[in-house]
Order: sequence, then structure tokens, then C-alpha cells
Amino acid sequence: MTSESGGFDVRGFARTAHGNHRSELDLQAFSTAPLDADSLAAVRYLGRLESGTMEHLRNLLVTATHKDARVTAFLVTWAFEKFWIADALDAVLQANGRPGLRDEEEGRVRHSRSEAAVRRGPIRRAISAMNKGFPIVGVHMTLGLIDEWVMDAAYLRLDQQAGSAALSGTVAVVREVKQRHREFFDEESRRRLAESERTVALTRKELAHATWPIGAVDRAAEDRTFFERYVFDGGGSTIAADIAAKVAALPGLDARVGASVAKGLRS
Repeated sequence: MTSESGGFDVRGFARTAHGNHRSELDLQAFSTAPLDADSLAAVRYLGRLESGTMEHLRNLLVTATHKDARVTAFLVTWAFEKFWIADALDAVLQANGRPGLRDEEEGRVRHSRSEAAVRRGPIRRAISAMNKGFPIVGVHMTLGLIDEWVMDAAYLRLDQQAGSAALSGTVAVVREVKQRHREFFDEESRRRLAESERTVALTRKELAHATWPIGAVDRAAEDRTFFERYVFDGGGSTIAADIAAKVAALPGLDARVGASVAKGLRS
């Protein structure tokens, strides 16, 4: 989605934001052809990640990222669209006779020492980011891009494994909405990495201990383990390598960074 000047059109994005998707979904089909247990578990996990966006947005906006008006304008609409993506996945669960996203409690989360930085609350994040300045914006854009790659791979894997025409329709709706998210993060990430060695250094440091997908660190341990196996094991074994190659091709990054990201996908 480009503006007349050639860059991503943030105003157009905000003006055409996608809201409630329920009328686009073939929910009735699930009454006669329900999803299998693993597919429903994957839908629930993806839905919880999408619905956790406001917490992630809060963590971004306590840093210098909130001072970039263009990025902030995008992120507000991005969070709005992700809320409605979560609602669509919630509708799929309910159409399959399962509790909604917020109707079941999650189990215990993992406590990994390497993920300590990711678990910081907003105050500690703000203090940590104080000396990083505007390069932190590029870090956030790169993390957002990689997360979009991971999530897109997960939706494709879900579609492949579920074998459901009704779910394929839902996945198509979700991926179409998220395509614009990928475009913005891609444009911003590449430009900021290419322009700033400081951004590259901070990004490399952040990627060394990042957790994927974003928000997974707050999900139950058993759910994380299931999701990692569901998406990246068996027929999905090449997915992590593909994402690693994309990361390695970003300005200032390399195969070593890509391999670190791939390792985090299957922890």
C-alpha cells in the first residue's frame, strides 16, 4: 500500500482499517465439518497472540517509538486490526463448540533465564530504553517484521494441516489484513537498518534473546511447546530455515543472526 510519494500510505491504511470480519466467515460450515483438536489448539494460540497486542503496544510506546508520529499512527491502526483478527479466531472457536479465547485459564508459563529481558514490565522497559534513543524504533520495526513472518508461516501451516475449506477462508481473510502490516514493517525496518549502524547493533543484541512469536513469553508452557512442534516440526521443518534466510538478508544482519532467530523458533 503506497502513497503518491512512493512510501507506505499510513493515512490510507488508517482510513481503510478492517474491522469486524464475522460476516465474511463461513462459520456455519463448522457445524457439519468441525476442526480437529490440534487445529483448534493452534487457532486458540494464534488468537491469544493476536489479542495480546495492546500489551505489546504499551511496551513499545513507553520507549522513544512513541515520539515518531508516523510509526505511532500506524501502530494504533495495526492494534485495531489485530483486535478484530483475534475476534475472527474467537468466532471460529465458538462455531466449533469450544470456549472463547478468554473463557479458559492458561497454565503456568515458562521461566527461562534467557527470556528475562523480554519479561520486563513497562517501567523497566522505559528505563532500559532511555539511553537507546531513536534507534530503538528501528529495533521495534525489525522485531515486528520478523514476527509477521513467523505468524504468516503459522497461519499457512495451520491451513495446510487443518484441511478445512471453511478455515482456509478465515486464514485468507486474516492474511490479507496482515499483508499491509508486513509491508509497513518491511519498509521501515530496511530503511532504518540501512541508515544507522547503532540501529543494527541494538537489533542484533535484541534478537539474541527474542522470543517468537511476540507475546509467546506470556503463554502457557505446554501451549508454547505444542505450537512450536505444530508449526516447525515434520513437514514444517523448512519454515525456520526460510525465516532465518530472510533475517540474514536484512541490512546489517547476517546468517549468524538468522540462525539465532531460527533457534528461538524451536526452543
